[in-house]
Amino acid sequence: MDVAVLDIQILKALYREVKEVSNLIAEITAPYKALQQATKWLDGQEACQLLNISKRTLQTYRTKGILAATEINRKNYFKLNDVESLMQTEQSLKKQKK
Repeated sequence: MDVAVLDIQILKALYREVKEVSNLIAEITAPYKALQQATKWLDGQEACQLLNISKRTLQTYRTKGILAATEINRKNYFKLNDVESLMQTEQSLKKQKK
């Protein structure tokens, strides 16, 4: 087993470089953070888990236009806002039935 010994000055310089790169990445991605947070996308499995439904029911919702989907590379994605709206609608319907 080899043991490598680093001088404290080298370690501090490496830390500064990593910190600079991290700050640059944060600076470059800052304008896109708001856009990313504004539209959170869910895949089919995540949508099923939130709605507590099967994949087939999700397919039915999609084909009937109950829940809009965007297809990217033959995979469907759903907006979190749309899924939450559907959850609210389902809860209000359940309350009305009681």
